[in-house]
Amino acid sequence: MTEHAQNDPLPESLAALAKLLDKHASGTGRITPRPRGLRLSPETRSILEAGVTEAENVGREAVLVEELLIFGNGCYAVGRHEEASESYLTILNDQPSNAEARFNLGLTYLRLRSPQDAVREFTNLLVQQPLLAEAFYQRGNGNDDLGETDQALADYSRAIELSPDYVHAMYNRGILLAQAARHQEAVAQFDKVIAIQPDISNCYLNRGASLDELGLHAEAVSAYTRATELNSENSFAFFNRARTNYYLGNLHEALADYSQVIELTPDDAEAFNNRGLAYDALKAYEEAIKDFDSALELRPEFAEAHSNRGAVLEIMGDLEGALEEYRQSLEADTELASAHYNAARLYSRTGDVAACLKHLDRVLEIAPQLAEDAAHDEHLGWALEMRNLRRDIEQEDGQDDGQENES
Repeated sequence: MTEHAQNDPLPESLAALAKLLDKHASGTGRITPRPRGLRLSPETRSILEAGVTEAENVGREAVLVEELLIFGNGCYAVGRHEEASESYLTILNDQPSNAEARFNLGLTYLRLRSPQDAVREFTNLLVQQPLLAEAFYQRGNGNDDLGETDQALADYSRAIELSPDYVHAMYNRGILLAQAARHQEAVAQFDKVIAIQPDISNCYLNRGASLDELGLHAEAVSAYTRATELNSENSFAFFNRARTNYYLGNLHEALADYSQVIELTPDDAEAFNNRGLAYDALKAYEEAIKDFDSALELRPEFAEAHSNRGAVLEIMGDLEGALEEYRQSLEADTELASAHYNAARLYSRTGDVAACLKHLDRVLEIAPQLAEDAAHDEHLGWALEMRNLRRDIEQEDGQDDGQENES
């Protein structure tokens, strides 16, 4: 295999594809991929697909490095990753030191969801080019996909050392720090991203999520607000701001944000369920029921929505309807503490002591922190006392049996 001679023209179809790649995609050499989540426009994709199709016969028969790179990059650009990998492997079989082909092959393995292969290729490339920041960054992506968080963090950090303004590496490092519950470090990392590129909506979104985890809810709301200002269609930012405002007791603000989420993503069952909770807190019970109904239409086995709908029906006096909702909730999720709690309270109201205590036992097994709520609940306080008394008697009987066995 040889390089193209300087004056030896490319086949017409490959020359045309090369021009398209230079204009619309990532060129004909080492690929600079689009950030995850970004896609070619339908029009651009159509143009590139036509170019790849036109060059298909020549590309598959190519033996020269330049021709194989062009065809491989064209296939990569339009998502034909298996064919792209074949082109790069053909180059590497003859030229193992070809850095462009190895880098592009690593990227292709990431797209093929073969992160172990990708990590191997980027590691091999770094033996040749140990100062290539992009290779550390992409190996970090592979290690992230493999669940090797510490190694991915190390790769992103090295990429940043080599290229201090490497925003994508900084951003991904922030995401991993947040996933590892290292939220103070994550916020600091997102601040560095913002200092370099202050217009990334999702950077503020993720910064806000870490601030929430740190208990800095007012600052989190400000971060989510900035995310929505930068991208008015960022439904996750509206959702998170709504959830935090609900926690802070800003119910009307939460209601408005959940409504915005529903407008942007009308199939979001969580948003309907959570808006229903906001309506419930505002005592707008009919509206709450409508939202829980919508959530259940989208997700019929949504345990929390069933439980929340039951709680509103109970307030409205429909005890049979409420009990049925709690039953359906527990069919969908036997470990949902709120449904057991609600069922225990309702059985207490109807005088079914055995059923009440059964569900109360499950509540305290699943979520013992709810014992305090139960102690102050007008319908569960006595049941909790009875449960504790029963437990104390059982423990005393057990001690007595042990003493008798010793004698």
